[in-house]
Parts: sequence; structure tokens; C-alpha cells
Amino acid sequence: MNHVATALWVILIAFFVEEFVLIKPIFAIGESDPATRRLERAAIWVPAITIGVAVATLKFHGRITLGGTVNALGFLLCVAALGLRYWSRRALGRYFTIGVIKQEGHVIVQSGPYRFVRHPGYLAFIVFYLGLALLMGSWLALVFLFIPSSLLFVCLSRVEDKRLAEEIGDEYLNYSKGRAALIPGLW
Repeated sequence: MNHVATALWVILIAFFVEEFVLIKPIFAIGESDPATRRLERAAIWVPAITIGVAVATLKFHGRITLGGTVNALGFLLCVAALGLRYWSRRALGRYFTIGVIKQEGHVIVQSGPYRFVRHPGYLAFIVFYLGLALLMGSWLALVFLFIPSSLLFVCLSRVEDKRLAEEIGDEYLNYSKGRAALIPGLW
């Protein structure tokens, strides 16, 4: 097994441990409305299936290489994304959920990464899937993993913004005016 393959397996194992052991299980998606719930499930399963297909493709057809430095950058992006995801979850504390759901006594968390962006957990996923595609050294993974996953998380961020604005009101609207949704200084 080469270094890229080893790094890929380390990242995938770390991702699954963080998402399915340290974070609430995938099946604990809360009771959001049906359309939102479908989007939330798609945000979990589309990348998971794509990763499986990408790994199988690499195993049987080799890499469509982007280069060694790109692989290393991908590994670093994955590690940074896992750290951001963990930091986001820790900052939310008891308010962390899988899914966009209303909670009793919901407050706006403005500490940790929430000082900079409204949806750092979603940003972490986007960065993770970009890093994973670069680590795999595959243009196909960039097109079929990173782009669809990014679009799903952008949609989820909009749904969550709308829901929080409806439930919390002006306090959330004021918070959102001072913070980018996903990319500080841009959007």
C-alpha cells in the first residue's frame, strides 16, 4: 500500500469515528420537516456513496493523478476539517443536533468558530470533501464528490438560516448580519 492509500484510509477511519462514534449516530436525525429531512439525509448518504465509488474506482483503475503535493494538501485539509467539525460541535454543546430542529430554550452560540461563520460544521464538511478529493488525486472525485457535497451543504445552510430566523427572530437576523454563512469575508 502506498503513502497516499495509507493516508486515505487514516482520514476515512478518522472521519467515520468522529461522525458515527463521537457524534450522535446517523440515525438520530431530528424531527425536521420532511423536505429538510430528505436534504439532511442526502447530505450524509450522497458523500458516503460517492466515497465508496471513488475508493472502488481507485482500486480498480488507479488514480487520475493531480500530483504528490496536491495529495499532501488534501491530507492537511482533511485533518483541518475534522478539527473544525469537532470544534464546532464542542462550541454548540447541548445544542448540537443532526438536522435542523427546534430546541427548547435555543440560544445563538457566538463562541468558538461561530464567531467567524454561521455554519462552521457545514464548512468543515465542504473542506473535508475537497481535501478528500485532493488526497485521492482524482479529478473525478473533485467533480463527483466535492461539487455535489458542497451544493448540498450550501442548501442546508440556507434552510438552517431560514429556520433559525423564523424561530429566534431578530436576534438571529442581527447575528447573521455580522457573520458570513460559510466563508469569512465572502459568503
